Amino acid sequence: MTSSSLEPSVVTPSLLVKEQAAESEATGIPCQVQRISWTDVLALAISCITCAIGIVAVLERRTAVLLGQTNQLVVLGLTLGIMAFSTQRQVQKLTLLYEVRYGASTLQNLDAILQKHYFASSMTWQPRLVIWFLLLLPLALGASYKKFSGGSTERITQALKMPIGATAAPGYQLIGDGLSLMVTVYLSFWLNPAIGRTYGFNLYVPDNRTAAVLDAPLPAYLSNLQSKLEIDQSILINASVYATVTQRINPSVAERSDPEYWADVRDSYGKDGIKEEFDFGHLGMSILAGQKARHDYSQVYLSRWNTTASQTFESQAERFVSTRRTCTGIWNVTQAKVSLVRVTDLQTAEQSDHVDQEAIRNNILSIGAIFYQFLGEFDWTGREEWQQRLPGSSAEHPTFIPSINTRSALVAAMLWSRLVSRYGPERYDNMPMEHPSLLHERQPNEIRMIKQSRTLKRSSSLIFILCINPSLTISAVLGKTVLFRTPISDDFGLISLLAGINGSSVEKLRGAALSGNLMKKIRVRFSVGHGRDDTGHTGYHRLELEVDSQKRSDILSPRMLYG
Repeated sequence: MTSSSLEPSVVTPSLLVKEQAAESEATGIPCQVQRISWTDVLALAISCITCAIGIVAVLERRTAVLLGQTNQLVVLGLTLGIMAFSTQRQVQKLTLLYEVRYGASTLQNLDAILQKHYFASSMTWQPRLVIWFLLLLPLALGASYKKFSGGSTERITQALKMPIGATAAPGYQLIGDGLSLMVTVYLSFWLNPAIGRTYGFNLYVPDNRTAAVLDAPLPAYLSNLQSKLEIDQSILINASVYATVTQRINPSVAERSDPEYWADVRDSYGKDGIKEEFDFGHLGMSILAGQKARHDYSQVYLSRWNTTASQTFESQAERFVSTRRTCTGIWNVTQAKVSLVRVTDLQTAEQSDHVDQEAIRNNILSIGAIFYQFLGEFDWTGREEWQQRLPGSSAEHPTFIPSINTRSALVAAMLWSRLVSRYGPERYDNMPMEHPSLLHERQPNEIRMIKQSRTLKRSSSLIFILCINPSLTISAVLGKTVLFRTPISDDFGLISLLAGINGSSVEKLRGAALSGNLMKKIRVRFSVGHGRDDTGHTGYHRLELEVDSQKRSDILSPRMLYG
């Protein structure tokens, strides 16, 4: 039987009297060793619950949208801090158990572990590694989870009945005759022309021949949505709408060379439908719009020609055919702006027969008289004449002619801006609209509305980071259950050391009361003695701390009290 034997030792009567007198003044509370304590259960519960809260804050869409990225960072920072506290306490206690059972078991190691003394000079490398790990882990986790900023979470939200019409972006209503609106919708495309993409509030350029300006949700509806958004939130609106679509369909070779064809064309527009000018006497520009029979603006001719280069109106003229069609528009609504992000299912001209065309085929829009100057402003042929390169080109490599067709979008913008300025829904407060097709409604079941919030990225790596602390806590608790018979409790600390040390051991530590430093490494051993309670009856086995002992500490019985 080793010194860990729990059989009572033989003591003399005088010794018993002395011990009884000393123990009658004792205030220590003996206890039993436990495989798992309420502290362990609480640590596991707190760690797992806070981890679950963090995971829900990241993965559960409704919660992620409700919190937003800023509040998610706050929640994760708090949960990581709480989990780190539980992990550090459990790993620290496990390290003490291991140190006493299998480690160097020096007084300096125990002191460094209890104090988390990172720079203790007499500590062995194993506990030093654990202490530094406990220091650096929270710092690393606290920095790493912030790298997952910049994600987005989407959630389908219930839409209300939505009015849609020929309208401009919020804040651009009732400006004037359409000059400002035309520039607003067209300029972003002119500065950076490309095909297969959207521009601004409602311009879409699907190919090099076609451009569409979409009807859109009315400003009051959009403003109401914007008022409910946070700075890091947005809403995607997906709805079927009408659009004013312009397609370039040039005259055939035979038509272009046929004088009678052009005579008939000019006659169909009449004097009021033709606007023609010359710059510098040889640069001509002309717009034919509004056929006189029904004020039909479905066909528009544009031409820019240089007489010194043997060009004529007829040789350079382009024909643009416009129709009202349906398509599906997708708008992104933020607190600051509304922009068209995608267009799908745009009808062809042949598919648009059922759509009311009266707004552009029987209407006085006067786009020639109002917009002909823009043929020079957004010139696509003669800029080299006065050395005005295109926006976006460099002085070293100037470009004077756009690489793609820019006129389909120009004509579509002209028609749309006049429709909005003259017949838009804002012009008809409390009055019936002259062209009802320019205003319609979509029911909630016809609208798909997705709320987007800037959130943390929904990444498996982020979930792994959240699970590190609980995994360590569980591992530490399991390790403690294996080593639970070691004479170290969850509340082990300075009081435990002072309560267990005997007089001869104290003498070996003399001189370190202030400095806390010893001249050499001092091994310690916890041995089981025999104690009595204040009634004189055997009550518990006493643990004594032996200094400078080379033996291992005793193993305790879970059925006995120790103190």
